[in-house]
Amino acid sequence: MAIKNMHFHEVSLHGHPATKARDTRLKKLKKLPTYAKNIGADYAVFENLFVVKNRTKTASSSANRKITRFAKRQLLVHGIIMALKLGLTPVLVDPRGTTTSEEHERVMKTRGLDKHTASAYLIALRGLGKLISNNIKPYEARTP
Repeated sequence: MAIKNMHFHEVSLHGHPATKARDTRLKKLKKLPTYAKNIGADYAVFENLFVVKNRTKTASSSANRKITRFAKRQLLVHGIIMALKLGLTPVLVDPRGTTTSEEHERVMKTRGLDKHTASAYLIALRGLGKLISNNIKPYEARTP
């Protein structure tokens, strides 16, 4: 199992142009399925961002701006399309409990991961569990 995540904090900063933000998001997102295909992966696991609640009323105005400017639909659709183009099978996983849970804390401590990579690790494990529960053999070679 390989885990890779990318950060692009600059796209939600105040004054960052929307077109430049979109370009940055899509370019960085393209690298992830390409990396997965290059290492021989058959599946790409994504957070199902459609189940994440839309929060726009927080005490912090900068947090409100970042939440409202986050293009979750665009990211998810583009990631799935890229995975399909590269011959990967996309798997959507509910992200609830991957950031604030005892399991998350344990993974951070035992594996020595930062919080974002630990969340990606838990999401990958859930995706693997989803494949196994559906009687799909994750390591079996697929025929084209």
